[in-house]
Amino acid sequence: MKRIVVIAKNVWKYYTIEGKNIAVLRNINLYVYRGEIVCIHGPSGAGKTTLLKILAGLEKPDQGEVIVDGYNLSMLDEDGLAALRSNVISYIPQDYGLIDEFNVYENMEIPLAIAGLSEYERQSRILSLLEYMGLKGKENTKVKLLSGGEKQRVAIARALTVTPSLLLADEPTANLDWDNAKRVLELMNRISKDFETSIVIVSHDPRVLDFATRKYILYDGILSELK
Repeated sequence: MKRIVVIAKNVWKYYTIEGKNIAVLRNINLYVYRGEIVCIHGPSGAGKTTLLKILAGLEKPDQGEVIVDGYNLSMLDEDGLAALRSNVISYIPQDYGLIDEFNVYENMEIPLAIAGLSEYERQSRILSLLEYMGLKGKENTKVKLLSGGEKQRVAIARALTVTPSLLLADEPTANLDWDNAKRVLELMNRISKDFETSIVIVSHDPRVLDFATRKYILYDGILSELK
């Protein structure tokens, strides 16, 4: 029996624009199974990033609830949500979220240091992941010297350091040419199988849908599954 990792039930989100409440997300219902890739496609401004941040516990819905790996996000305080993002949920923003002046190793070490791993454990995990990602030998390279495709792979590697149940990726191919984009998507497909990590990708590029287990479109705040 497939295990459900994410449940979003009746999620609404409003923003106040020029004194008016605008519904950015309208009654969103979504579930994600362990080890599958769910892609949410939609135009810019459709609410994709907002939905991803709600799934990550970075924003709160105005109505509805989100449950990740058995944890109801609305029941957690900020410390609880931060702990969940250190162990269960990894979020990759569109700009990679890396520190340009740090090298690859230092960027990957941050979540492991926060998690309290020893220096030996950190080194072992980082070097193993870099080899898995095809980045062996890049550990001392400053991030600002990497190509876009390499930065995205470092961002994914850093997200995997805590072996999350859920990996959330915001427009992971937006800054890449299609050849590099395909490599990143193929890598995510391998990760979903090797680590049994559930992956949610939001993208404006419809070609990304071909790499998903299940596909959705988000338009005008309404989420619809594509068959």
